Amino acid sequence: MEPTPKKNPMNMDTEAEIEPNQLLPDDLVLEIAARCGTIGDAIRCAATSKSLRRGILHAPFLRHLRGFLNNGGEHVDDGRPFMPTLLLGLYHQSGDPHLQPSFVPAYSYSDGAKLPPSLAALPSAPNRDDDDAGDGDSACDFGPYLPVASRRSLLVLRRRCKSTAREHLIERHGLHPVELSVCNPTTGERRVLPPHDVQDMSHALLDVDPIVAPSSFKLLVAELSNNNPRTLYVQIFSSDSEEGGGGWGPALACPITSRFRESRFRFGCSDGNTGRPRPVVVGDTVYWLCTSRLRDRILMWRWRGDVAREACIADPPPGYSLGRREHQCLAVLPSPADAAGAGSQSQALLGLIVIEAGEIEVWACEKSGAGSARDWKLWHRIQEETIPRRMDFSSRWLRGAELSWFCEGSGTLFLRPRDGTMSPLLFCLDTMEVSKLDAREWELNPEPEFCPYEVDLLSHMLILMKQF
Repeated sequence: MEPTPKKNPMNMDTEAEIEPNQLLPDDLVLEIAARCGTIGDAIRCAATSKSLRRGILHAPFLRHLRGFLNNGGEHVDDGRPFMPTLLLGLYHQSGDPHLQPSFVPAYSYSDGAKLPPSLAALPSAPNRDDDDAGDGDSACDFGPYLPVASRRSLLVLRRRCKSTAREHLIERHGLHPVELSVCNPTTGERRVLPPHDVQDMSHALLDVDPIVAPSSFKLLVAELSNNNPRTLYVQIFSSDSEEGGGGWGPALACPITSRFRESRFRFGCSDGNTGRPRPVVVGDTVYWLCTSRLRDRILMWRWRGDVAREACIADPPPGYSLGRREHQCLAVLPSPADAAGAGSQSQALLGLIVIEAGEIEVWACEKSGAGSARDWKLWHRIQEETIPRRMDFSSRWLRGAELSWFCEGSGTLFLRPRDGTMSPLLFCLDTMEVSKLDAREWELNPEPEFCPYEVDLLSHMLILMKQF
């Protein structure tokens, strides 16, 4: 969230302040800091004066900086497309319905420093009469919180009401006895969403831009019903609808069009233990891995602009059999620099990551949304022997590992090992380093549902700036 300045914020289009002994006006210094192209340069610039710090944390500068970081020829950290420090850790189910999900920090991406407890602590849910009611017929009997989705500092929590009274379920929860909430641990904000009409088999955060619109988001819930397996049911909650109060849009039934002969489609899951699909959002399209009687496919649905009333099926890479679903996941990949298009914004690409026989393959669909086989290209084939590992890793640690999550901001893969270790492994595509997550909290619940937590650019800078 954007901090509240003590006086008028620094704006690059207004008259600049000049600190004593400062040779250049602030607006020129800010322009230079943005063009340096790294977060570290901006942080060091902010440490020189209070006026520059205000300007750097203000939305106009952050938009300007992000434009340079995302430019086709100027990436973060000397050409690296990802920022590993954006990954703070993961939240996992605590098992106790009265407790919030537990947090496990990713120490290896924070230079060994622990996160402030206030940052990792989830904001409490607003008081509701469901929980406080004294009448047993009207009170909800909720199960534990499950973290089901996250993106750019936001985390989606889900809990189910276990009450069996029909009158209670209809009055409190509508069609589905589920409560969803969206929270931002770094700012302490939390919103409990009203009942929805589509069974939330899958969740995806759509419009999330903490710099342009700090409190705005859209949450998609989706269902592939066994009763109608050729129809994708979707519904979107918008925080900006209904005069700022937020509300669900209409539930849509989208027929699935396909040039293939399959008659039934089901969501495929990147984590075979939890059984919850992991969609990715690339531009105006949401993608899921799905399965059919013949083979695995990719399901896609366009949500922005003129909302499509149909969903489409596309092929994975040509001649490629995905095999076991716990060995692959969809990803969001940065577009390679295009020398001919210098100065234009690079576009994210749909990616597919597969673990097979001790190798990690990274595929990219270079025409996002087209889905035809000729658009897929193999970007990287990473062999286990080329990955630096710690001494306590077995020599064949990658073989048999299950792929749980891909983090789009940090470029980190969450792997579930099969060598008796309960904590997951973190593999960074940027630095080619693998590490174990700290397991002290993890050991309390060996098989939880978990969700990685990454912050956005603004939250990342605020965390670093707390040192001065």
